[in-house]
Amino acid sequence: MSQQVRLGDLLGSSNIEKFRDFDMTEVQNVLIQLRETDAIDLAHAEFLQQQALRGADILAEYLAKMVKTVAHLEAELNKTRNKVSLEYVAPDGSRTTVDMKKWAGECSPEVVKVQEQLADAKGGKVALERKYEILVKAHHHFKDIAAGLRRTILGYSSGTTNTVPEGYE
Repeated sequence: MSQQVRLGDLLGSSNIEKFRDFDMTEVQNVLIQLRETDAIDLAHAEFLQQQALRGADILAEYLAKMVKTVAHLEAELNKTRNKVSLEYVAPDGSRTTVDMKKWAGECSPEVVKVQEQLADAKGGKVALERKYEILVKAHHHFKDIAAGLRRTILGYSSGTTNTVPEGYE
């Protein structure tokens, strides 16, 4: 019997993942292979489809961790900003205004540190999302090639007629 894999195992136990340590080797290898390889026959096109899906699967797991990390850092940023604002007192002992508290919450070193972490996580998330999109599009590209090869070379028809719509002859 195979080992049980739970969603929590995929998401990880930490609220902030060490996303800089995500192993992108296999994904990069898939992207290189897809870029440098032409689908010369049906089996090859189907293999490239599978490779694209494998890379997308890896990225889907990483993206789930990135969403969790970004959400946690956004909450942490709000918490830190509010804490600094509430605790701020004018250094010269004069009356502390709402604007002074707000500005203190925006520019405190603790807030800036969390903002930098959040920016880093959001940048990583965008990079993973773009690679994921590329892999899904590559999968569909090779799927279309395989379908074309089935129709033209093998004479296979899936039962649908591929007539040209009227006006596009």
